[in-house]
Formats: sequence, structure tokens, C-alpha cells
Amino acid sequence: MTPAQPFSEGTVLMPWKPGPRDSTGDPVFVSVTDFLATSEEDVQRIYELGLELGDTWPVMQGAVGVWLWGRPAQLRGGSISVWDSERDMRRFVRWPVHTRIMRTWRGRVRVAADSWQADRFDVASVWERAGKTIERPHGV
Repeated sequence: MTPAQPFSEGTVLMPWKPGPRDSTGDPVFVSVTDFLATSEEDVQRIYELGLELGDTWPVMQGAVGVWLWGRPAQLRGGSISVWDSERDMRRFVRWPVHTRIMRTWRGRVRVAADSWQADRFDVASVWERAGKTIERPHGV
């Protein structure tokens, strides 16, 4: 599920973590998050938390899957997540574990996001649009 890396050098992309849904032929909701930390220690801890959240993906309701990405030299990272619906993504955002993490880091990191509805899950088109978020400076 990982074609040739479309992002510039210095971008680390973790392997696809499938969720419980296989929506390759159905409409999906895609969300790209982009965080900017203020220190190497913070970015390392955020990466660790992201990997821990990724471990829950196989049972996350409505999740098709997720890639985690990072740009350690820029203290940036985030996720490219694919969902059955926006409602499923919002359920994850409200999940107490995720909410607790976001509260803990509020004010210590900046977060930007892009999201969209797609007629079907096509890796190349998801990566093309996600790349626009990842390749530009944080929050632009």
C-alpha cells in the first residue's frame, strides 16, 4: 500500500497501518495533520505517541488506515488518515485518549490540517493532495 515516496527528501513515511475497513471502492474521508513542535525532545515524544495511537488502528471504528509522516529536521510530523466518513474521523478526534493527548500538548505545538471527501480511496490522489500540505511550510 506504499508506492514510491512522493514527498521530498527528509520526509519519513511510516508503513500503511490498515484499519478494520477496506473501502477501496467506496467514498472515503481523508485527513492530513501537520504539527510543529518547539524542541527535539517534544517532537520525539509526539512521534512516540503517534506510533502508540497507530497501534490502535486495526480496531478503530470507521478507520480505513493511516500513514504517519515526519520531518525530524523541521520538528514536524503528522498523519494521513483515511476514514469511511467524516463522522468516523470526528469520533476519533473526540476519543478520550486522543482528547487527553491534545490537551496535554495544547500551547506547546502548532497543528494544521487539511481534509476532504473523495469518491474512492486512490493512494496516488491522496498522496498528491497530502503532499501539498506536507511540502509547504507549516500552517501555510
